Amino acid sequence: MLDQISKSIKKIKHYLLILLAVFIPTSIGLTNIIIALISLLWIIEGNYNKKWKIIKNIKWLVPMLALIALYILGMFWGENHINASFQFQRLSLLLFFPVLVSTFNNQNTIRYSAIAFLATNFISAFLAILINIGIISHLSEYFYFISNDKHVAAFIKYNYHNVLLSFATILALYIFFKTKTKYRKLLFFVIIVYAISIFTERGRAGQVIFNITCIFYIVYYNYNKLLKLLFFISLLIFCQYLMYNNSEVYKKKSIERTVKIIKNKGYVKSKKGKKTLDSRFVWSKYCIQKIKEKPLFGYGTGSFGTLLINEYDDIFKEKSNEKFLPHMTPHNQYLYVWFELGFFGILLLLLIFGLQIQELFKKQDRFYRLLLPISFMLLLLVDSYFFIFIGTITYIYLYTIFRNYQAS
Repeated sequence: MLDQISKSIKKIKHYLLILLAVFIPTSIGLTNIIIALISLLWIIEGNYNKKWKIIKNIKWLVPMLALIALYILGMFWGENHINASFQFQRLSLLLFFPVLVSTFNNQNTIRYSAIAFLATNFISAFLAILINIGIISHLSEYFYFISNDKHVAAFIKYNYHNVLLSFATILALYIFFKTKTKYRKLLFFVIIVYAISIFTERGRAGQVIFNITCIFYIVYYNYNKLLKLLFFISLLIFCQYLMYNNSEVYKKKSIERTVKIIKNKGYVKSKKGKKTLDSRFVWSKYCIQKIKEKPLFGYGTGSFGTLLINEYDDIFKEKSNEKFLPHMTPHNQYLYVWFELGFFGILLLLLIFGLQIQELFKKQDRFYRLLLPISFMLLLLVDSYFFIFIGTITYIYLYTIFRNYQAS
């Protein structure tokens, strides 16, 4: 009887992990439900000794749990903790990491889940392209699950959609190069669709990660073949040139706006023609100024948004003549953690990724696997994706695959 129940739980978990791959790119609500169900089954099925043996050997879980503990302690210093509940909601998702890494190791489940993730992202990318180019102008009228919001690409916000496609590309290329799959042509087509969607929508982060991924593979396979290296680098530049000239979004939002911000030291022209400061520039500058004042312990959990509104609003309006819009984070994970928890917080955050890189480095195909945490660390320079639901669950899910996947 117990064996039958155990087999049933394993079978249900198998399907839930595949469904997780489907819902991450399409629905935050359904993803939450799947996470809750997997966690519940993890508790019900027992085998705690076996799970504990797996968990205790994962070194990077120690700084991760220590970071959560430090956020709890961060409630005891500083004077502003209004946004603490926002912070703890996001931190709680990190507790799903040990659940997934200790249960998500069956190779059939991993492979089917990876296929589901790539296929769902392909559908999302394809629909986004159709909507963007106007072939299907009122798609949302016929399919209730597709949004007509301009900030949403098919299913989720454009910036998250863009990032998901870039990480799906990393997974697709790993499978393309390191497995004996007979579907290489199909995978190549899927990657092309990802690329078109990435570069015809807003979302610089995904575009940067995609380009870094391409450069990695070009250099890795051609570092000792000068002519091939130059050819593929030139081909990548040519593709960027084509995108620049054929995608208004990529041209104006990604390239020209970024160049103007850097060139003008944070200033850009608004739609009304007024000179205004870029909000990310403001948040980063403010963070750095405040970190210098309290580098060791920071200002406490949930303090960033409150202090920014209280202390920097007048300066922002004075320089840009625009009302400052409050924000929970500075769009930089490292500055965000350092601001609230100080040096010890940023040290723990870096230790998490450092130990994950060390873990993957010991595995076969290590350089392919390392691309995931390194890309994610770069992503954290432009937003707090480690504390954003889509970013966190995507990384937890993909890291678990890259940690356990056995290429064959």
